[in-house]
Amino acid sequence: MLETTRLILKPATIEDAENLFKLNSDPEVMRYTGDQKFQSTLEAQKIINENLIPQFDNYQMGRFMIFLKDGTFIGWCGLKYFPETDEVDLGYRLKRSFWGKGFATEASKVCLDYGFNYLNLKRIIGKAMPENIGSIKVMQKLGMTFRGYLRDPTDPQAFILYDIFKSEEHP
Repeated sequence: MLETTRLILKPATIEDAENLFKLNSDPEVMRYTGDQKFQSTLEAQKIINENLIPQFDNYQMGRFMIFLKDGTFIGWCGLKYFPETDEVDLGYRLKRSFWGKGFATEASKVCLDYGFNYLNLKRIIGKAMPENIGSIKVMQKLGMTFRGYLRDPTDPQAFILYDIFKSEEHP
């Protein structure tokens, strides 16, 4: 569990399936993710069991569920390890009603701190679709550096790549 002034970040459990389903069912939330919106709570349960929980079990990192201190679910944020490229990606996704209030930046800062100071990572990347100005602004506020465009041959969508090294970490 991680904590900030306003937020509590916890590893996902099966009890988070309904919140995750509602988040990933909003077409505006999903617009710039490259992912398909969820069709059912069962789909959210499957993602939690097959992806989110194993990330924490195997790598001590993953996408944390974000709650306000009053218990209100607002989204997720965290680090995801990609063994095929040996990279760690910072990601975040918030309910629309919480956009533009600094929550993504606040949650991301504590996740970067966790990655650099607890997991002793040297580099963390972030990716966004070029049209996702909000996400790009978060990466810039975090002190991440623009590295160029990234295109996966199996994906027609290009992404903008940012990264930050432990030595560049900003307080």
